[in-house]
Amino acid sequence: MSDQLSTVSGSREPEADQTRLMRGIRLGLIGLGVALLAWGAYVMLDTVRMTRLPGVALWIIAAIILHDAILAPIVFLIGVLLRRGGQRLGGTVVVVIQGFIVVGSIVSLVVVPVIVAINYKSANPTILPLNYGLNLGVFWLVLAVMTAGLAGWLYSRTKRTKERPDTHHS
Repeated sequence: MSDQLSTVSGSREPEADQTRLMRGIRLGLIGLGVALLAWGAYVMLDTVRMTRLPGVALWIIAAIILHDAILAPIVFLIGVLLRRGGQRLGGTVVVVIQGFIVVGSIVSLVVVPVIVAINYKSANPTILPLNYGLNLGVFWLVLAVMTAGLAGWLYSRTKRTKERPDTHHS
């Protein structure tokens, strides 16, 4: 009887629909990811000379090690330290600071190989014409200033919200 009532009232159906929807979305995203990996592997094998594949493999392995052994633990530890700061910092401030580290690390991961490549002299000096080390430093500085500004604004906004008197309760 209770099964009939809950089915008639619709209390079980929305939950089941959401579960089915989420399962479908997850399977779709997994399928898309596998398809993109397969396409990337095909393009790489089609366009990269076989003698260059060990270098590509080394770069991929180094990126995985850099992420898993260095970047992810640093972001995690900074998050733990910031959250231990107590209620003084809101969750959004912590997320902004973690985002700063992630974005800066990804850009560095892309730019550092270019900085290393400058040491290998090319017959064409226009291939790497800029001071990429300086540009990366300027990028980190601008990113830090923007992050500090956003984090400060979010912190002050959160602080003002907490200090406001609660008018909803008597």
